[in-house]
Amino acid sequence: MSEPSRPALPAGAYAALEGLKAQAKAAMQMFPTCDKATRTAGKKALGAAQATMKANEEWVTMIIKLMRLEDKCLDDVDVQWLEKVLR
Repeated sequence: MSEPSRPALPAGAYAALEGLKAQAKAAMQMFPTCDKATRTAGKKALGAAQATMKANEEWVTMIIKLMRLEDKCLDDVDVQWLEKVLR
């Protein structure tokens, strides 16, 4: 029987990537709309994403630096990329 797989990185690294992606999604959700409910939901999602990023600020900074070094944008990166570049 094999051992259950453990995350390759600390939880903060995954949370930071998730926060970055959630921030981008929330910003796009609010982008050009006059619908108050959509904007309110977007602001709430943005606040949650930014709280996640703040709690994992060192990881966020590291991920952004790595993205710049590899000329990547958020659409280009995922968990597999993160694990590959941080190993």
